[in-house]
Amino acid sequence: MGVPKFFRWMSERYPAISQLIADNRIPEFDCLYLDMNQIIHNCTHKDSDSPTFRMTEDKMFIAIFNYIEHLFGKIKPQKLFFMAIDGVAPRAKMNQQRARRFRTALDAEQAREKAIKQGVEMPKEDAFDSNCITPGTEFMAKLTQQLRYFIAKKVSEDVDWQGVEVVLSGHEVPGEGEHKITEYIRQAKAQPDYDPNVRHCLYGLDADLIMLGLLSHDPHFCLLREEVTFGRQASKKSKELEHQNFYLMHLCIVREYLELEFQELKVDGVLEFPYDMERIIDDFILMAFFVGNDFLPNLPNLHINEGALALMFKKYKEVLPRLGGYINEHGVINLERLGVLLDELSDVEHRFFEAEYQDEKWIRSKKLESNSDIEPKAGKPVKSITPAQKEILKQVKTYVMAPANDDHDTRKPLDLSPTLPARDRKFVQQLALDLNLRWKTAENASGDRFVRVEFPQDSKDDEDSDDEEGHLALMRVLKRYDNARVEESTAEQAQEAMQKKYDQKFVQWKDKYYREKFEWGLENEEGLRGLTENYVQGLQWVLFYYYRGVASWPWFYRYHYSPMISDVKKGLGADMNFRLGQPFRPYQQLMGVLPDRSKKIVPTAYHELMTSPDSPIIDFYPRDFELDMNGKKMEWEAVVKIPFIDEKRLLSAMATKEHLLTADEKQRNGFGISLKFTYSPDLDFTYPSSLVGVFPDLTHCHCVENVFELPTMDGLEPYVGLVEGVKLGEAALAGFPSLKELPHTGSLGFHAVNVFQQDSRNESMIVSVLDTERRTKAETAKLLLNRRVHVGYPFIQEAKVVKVSDELFDYYMPENTAGQVHASNHTPAEIAEFHKKAERIENYYSKRLGMLTGAVESLVHVEMLKGLRKLDDGSTVKDFAILPGVETIHASQLVVESVISEDQRFLEKAAVPVEEEFPDGTNAFFLGEYAYGRPLTVTGHQAGKINCLLSVTKAKKDEFGRQIAKAAERLSPYTPSYAVAKALQLNALALSKITSSFSVRVDGDQVNLGLNLKFEAKKLKVLGYSRRGSTGWEFSRPAIDLIQQYMIKFPEFIAAIHSNPQGDMLDATAFYPGDPQEAKAKIKEIQNWLKEIESKSFERVPLEAEQLDSNVVKQIELAADEAVRTEPPQTLNTMNGLPRSALLKPSDAAHRLGGQKFGLGDRVIYAADSGKVPIATKGTVVGRTQTTRETWLDVVFDVSFMSGTTLGDRCSPFRGSTVPTWSVLNLSERQLLAMSKAGATRQTSTHSSPLTIPGYGAPGINGRGELIDAQAPPALRGGWRAAVAGQSWRSSPRANGATPRGRGSYSTTRNHSDGDLPIRGHSQPPVNGSRGAGVNGYISRARGGNTTRGGYAPIDRGSEQDSVVRNNPHFRPQQHHSVPPPASLDTTTRGRGRGSYWGGRERRGESRGGRGGADRG
Repeated sequence: MGVPKFFRWMSERYPAISQLIADNRIPEFDCLYLDMNQIIHNCTHKDSDSPTFRMTEDKMFIAIFNYIEHLFGKIKPQKLFFMAIDGVAPRAKMNQQRARRFRTALDAEQAREKAIKQGVEMPKEDAFDSNCITPGTEFMAKLTQQLRYFIAKKVSEDVDWQGVEVVLSGHEVPGEGEHKITEYIRQAKAQPDYDPNVRHCLYGLDADLIMLGLLSHDPHFCLLREEVTFGRQASKKSKELEHQNFYLMHLCIVREYLELEFQELKVDGVLEFPYDMERIIDDFILMAFFVGNDFLPNLPNLHINEGALALMFKKYKEVLPRLGGYINEHGVINLERLGVLLDELSDVEHRFFEAEYQDEKWIRSKKLESNSDIEPKAGKPVKSITPAQKEILKQVKTYVMAPANDDHDTRKPLDLSPTLPARDRKFVQQLALDLNLRWKTAENASGDRFVRVEFPQDSKDDEDSDDEEGHLALMRVLKRYDNARVEESTAEQAQEAMQKKYDQKFVQWKDKYYREKFEWGLENEEGLRGLTENYVQGLQWVLFYYYRGVASWPWFYRYHYSPMISDVKKGLGADMNFRLGQPFRPYQQLMGVLPDRSKKIVPTAYHELMTSPDSPIIDFYPRDFELDMNGKKMEWEAVVKIPFIDEKRLLSAMATKEHLLTADEKQRNGFGISLKFTYSPDLDFTYPSSLVGVFPDLTHCHCVENVFELPTMDGLEPYVGLVEGVKLGEAALAGFPSLKELPHTGSLGFHAVNVFQQDSRNESMIVSVLDTERRTKAETAKLLLNRRVHVGYPFIQEAKVVKVSDELFDYYMPENTAGQVHASNHTPAEIAEFHKKAERIENYYSKRLGMLTGAVESLVHVEMLKGLRKLDDGSTVKDFAILPGVETIHASQLVVESVISEDQRFLEKAAVPVEEEFPDGTNAFFLGEYAYGRPLTVTGHQAGKINCLLSVTKAKKDEFGRQIAKAAERLSPYTPSYAVAKALQLNALALSKITSSFSVRVDGDQVNLGLNLKFEAKKLKVLGYSRRGSTGWEFSRPAIDLIQQYMIKFPEFIAAIHSNPQGDMLDATAFYPGDPQEAKAKIKEIQNWLKEIESKSFERVPLEAEQLDSNVVKQIELAADEAVRTEPPQTLNTMNGLPRSALLKPSDAAHRLGGQKFGLGDRVIYAADSGKVPIATKGTVVGRTQTTRETWLDVVFDVSFMSGTTLGDRCSPFRGSTVPTWSVLNLSERQLLAMSKAGATRQTSTHSSPLTIPGYGAPGINGRGELIDAQAPPALRGGWRAAVAGQSWRSSPRANGATPRGRGSYSTTRNHSDGDLPIRGHSQPPVNGSRGAGVNGYISRARGGNTTRGGYAPIDRGSEQDSVVRNNPHFRPQQHHSVPPPASLDTTTRGRGRGSYWGGRERRGESRGGRGGADRG
């Protein structure tokens, strides 16, 4: 089945079936199934077309492990984790496997030969042959061993893996991976105690997975797949797995769309038998097989991208009411009903036939006859007429030639008989047109209509025209009609003759297809019957395979092409008694599907059979073969015309070589069993390394490996349909969306939905939301204030409404005002912004989701459910907040006020007794001032407190990461572009062009002569060279040196840009006037220089990313190695009476660590109990980036571990990992410090040196500011600016130990200038130093932990008024422009400095020593 085409068709017809997922928007799943072969392909050759691509086996295995680990961590199944690798497939699948592998090997050989011809240097190592991803190969045997080791390691070390049943069905177990998964689901569902609401997640890209999910008839079923893009974006892939976008296709929504698709069948009286949506879904699956699957070719002229499925649905809806029942009866085809549908579908053949022969006369005649409204055209040839038409011709001829008609005054019309048949009326119209006569229909006295012919109304001036020429033309026309052959035939006879010719041509057209594809025609009735019966058998075999399992291992479709649709009926009498047989052995399949180009994969004993001219089966391995596009457009869809395998010949030839196999080879040729892995805390043994020298021994393995047996089917039949007790629609379990959460209707229409960055040209199911007029009113929306609702329909998420807005007002309700709603009016700008946002929401739903929401008259502003937050007393509460990148404004009519199924993961819970939360033996991390972040084990309890054994070390806290980062920043400061331009005496715009891409025209081609250091439009920068600061672009010392080199090496070129910075796409002579050839030579010289430098290979990263250079990371690695080497032995100390807030359980990491701040160089410890990194491993932050909903840290850890990466070649192998902020505890910045009373008394404000250099203002070329940090006077006490800012003497920043930042503003701990960044950062990230840690680790949302007058926290996030109202219920907005300055502004004061007093009262903490002692507000 055409994978991308089917997925794209489904996604455009049903636009809301897929959801881009983020970590806290994934439903909870019971079972996760991995169709492993797609993962293996992605991780071994990455679809690389480069013949020079090489990858070692150990890196392949590690990449596979990482991918599995990533998917498991994303979904976190609760009960079952099932990994299935393709084993030996049924013979029916081998046709496709054989074609693919022959094509793959040929493409690889051609790519290699092309590269060699082009002079590309080829690596010495052999390229990886992806054909080895086939059962029985040495590579697959190794992979099974590596996976067993990997699973044992994860089950032993990762808590999330210990609570589920882990199953591995490897290549040695017969059957395709997805069908081994389906077999498990089918047999589990047949059990009497099956849970009707089990939640499935199946990973894979094949389109047939959609069918497998639907036929399970379990509504809580999702398909997980990577983001699919089309067009230019299709080739762009993320380097980091953590940044890969994943989509969930919700089959629960697909089911609801199918219900809308076939809704007319549900109307009472349409069907004579009971309407059953589950049976319609079964018929949908059968119809989808007609457009192609892995076992049968698609029927001719039925192509997905040409509307085949839409046509089938239309025909199905027409014929089902008269069928008497459904076609697919639980996996068995009702052949009689199938024949009726095929009759209707055969119309598509006539459509293609007529399109191919549209210019033929007999086709035009048929169309003309079938459409009498087509206007006749003058000058058509007349070959034959009927006797009746001959009489009409005589009448018209007499009328035209009559002398009386020569005079305008005596002319009369000719009225013909009203009994003329339609055919003769058409003849009269054509004759009148040829004779330049007018005709029309009129009505006689009896009410009968007749044709009237008359001369046109010529003007008097025309009487003098050349009558002789006109008369001659008239005679020529009459002669042509007189000479026409008279044929005795009625209209019916003519129609029959025409239909006979049409049918004859149609048969010839079909015959041509069979002769081209099968080399025999329709006269071969025996061959046609065999073909059609084989195809009908195939339809039934496929249905059995999907619904019941393999019906026959040896059966296969014996042709490259399918029969014509209209001929399939001839095979409905096919024998459906399949012989089960047995699967091929692995080597038999290898020899059956591999070409001789891949013979290295096959045991050496069989090589001769594939290559020797004397081999009895040499014809199975052609070197050259034909590719037939067969109506397809993409080359990969071509039919590979290679001979089919003769099973008897193959097996007998192989039998002569079996004695040459080695013992290991013989072992690989057998069948194996599926394995089950479980955690046993009582088991402790050493699991040997599966790859000595790369992977370590597992010294404490707690994994039990057993045989996995499928649920027994003794006495049971497969259960088809919904299980009693299933929850559907709005009652579905949390996280599984439903269109039924809101009232709606659906209808098909051409809506040009935009799902894949371009408008669809096909029909889509358009959902119209009902009752929107009432729910969009502001009065209705205001009832939602301060309530918890669900937003984001249909993929709803819990949120809290904090504000409602309409065109003119914002409405909010302070928490303690007993339901009183307050309103603040909008400014003109806010009114415009409201309309813009409302229009954007309406347009998004219409164009992207195909949903009509109605006019948006009010909006709700919400805080999203972030997760659970654990309080110091041990209770958990819901935490609502504004999440980066998550929409917080929604249309009121799309709010779901309540749901039936709450998400059980986010239920608020009261604290449990400390003995229950921290039982003896619990491992945790200490959050006290002493030994912060050290691991501990709970040993007992007393009076609600905890006793523990704490692991401590006498090693001093070593902040080598920060020190190295500071040193790197000092050595490579960043300078704003305007300062660089000033220092280099270069026009600022010229500098901008040089540092980005700059195109010059040479011989009509564009040549880029820029340094490519910045990418404004793409929002990218180059690590170590450029960054985007608050004032614009900034460049490092290496970047400036590079610019200087450019200026010195090519002064004329730079001078020309400097003198004409506005110039763009200029010719080479604009820079080097004179001889064009010399100018071209100079441009070529610049190109060569640019190739020599590293500008073309600079690492481009998003603007918001902060990363240390690889050389800095290597220094940190070495420092970490030294720290580990010199670390003194750990000792165990007993600590008693600890509060629960002083302990961090790894399982609580997500609830407690998410609010931390990190800077480059910070030391961290991995504190989560699951993931790729071993728990309690220390590391150093070397990078930070923000995705839509998550902040990720690049961490280089102190020791290597199996799932470690190189962080994009910035650190040593197995040392790096990209982790979310909530998974690590920041050791450099203790933000969750739980202090004792004595510790709190001793606690004082800490000051850390920022990662910056002295000076500020316009920096010079060395990056140092030209101005010295000096004190400034405070804001005017009682002044206008202070009044608006809400400042008073009570909020004096000096009182909080603040460091002055300048006039009118303050900061609490540090003063950052524009250059105040770790290297590779962007403008002003929150790094290091005191970050305003509050009591018990909670951080104030105000800067530095301060609050201003009125008790609200000023937050810089968009509109200041929005932030204030949202976070400060006591605040009353007002228009400041109408407020007069306070009278105290003119009050006489006695202070020595400006603003020393306000109302005669001395400001607290202020120096009396004059201006120098004043705080800078």
